[in-house]
Amino acid sequence: MVVNERDRLKLAHRLQGLMGEEATILMEHLPYGGIAGIVSKDDLVIFQVAMHTDMAELRTELRSDMTELRTELRSDMAELRSELRSDMAELRNELRSEMAELRSELQLEMAELRAEIYKALNSQTLKIITVMTALNGLMFAGLKWG
Repeated sequence: MVVNERDRLKLAHRLQGLMGEEATILMEHLPYGGIAGIVSKDDLVIFQVAMHTDMAELRTELRSDMTELRTELRSDMAELRSELRSDMAELRNELRSEMAELRSELQLEMAELRAEIYKALNSQTLKIITVMTALNGLMFAGLKWG
């Protein structure tokens, strides 16, 4: 049975006639929507069981999500590790190639420098021999005519 405001007022007036001021205290403790608005201990137990079930489902779902994220993270990390190793190997090969190229260029330039020095020393030696021969000839001529 649903109690409306009119029925409540009617009951309050009748109780006041019978009980006086105590009727007001009694009416203040009665729910407005009737007995349907009162929660029983059984209702609380049912609610508690439902909450525990919901929490267990949420816990299971959270653990599942965390496991999935952990798996994804490990997969991503393995992929990044592989990419990093590949990039490092590529850079190592490029560096070795560049170093070999620089070594070849340096050896070529050193060979060219060595050839230039050899040519300059030969030219210098020839000039010194020519000057020495001329000086010896002049000294010999100076001794012979002089």
